[in-house]
Amino acid sequence: MSYYTLLMRNESIDFGSYSAEDMQKIIADFDAWNDKMLSQGQLIASASLQGSFGKILRGGAVSDGPYSEAREVVGGLFLIQAADEDEAVAIASGCPFLPRGGSIEVRLTTELEFEDTALGIVQAHMQARVEKQK
Repeated sequence: MSYYTLLMRNESIDFGSYSAEDMQKIIADFDAWNDKMLSQGQLIASASLQGSFGKILRGGAVSDGPYSEAREVVGGLFLIQAADEDEAVAIASGCPFLPRGGSIEVRLTTELEFEDTALGIVQAHMQARVEKQK
């Protein structure tokens, strides 16, 4: 089993144009996608990144966004496990961002290392999410 990071890029998604009902549908779609990955033992962790600005570190300098191009704005990430790149791409293809104009970058994470205490926390978190799903 290999680990992959899925980077969600907002690209042309204008969430401000969505109604409250549309946003609830997006949330429900993500919940369903997460539940599917959890039930198949694929999802390790996920995070939504807030805002479109952040700090950029280059050499010794720290600067604020904006990023040079909209496609560089990462809206969230998923850490998954899959047998190979084809399976990781198949998992990513279910992301609710895709039909709405976003994109997913699938990157192999060759080594996933945790400090001893962090591994227990990640495993407990995964188990709690699976239990909550039942």
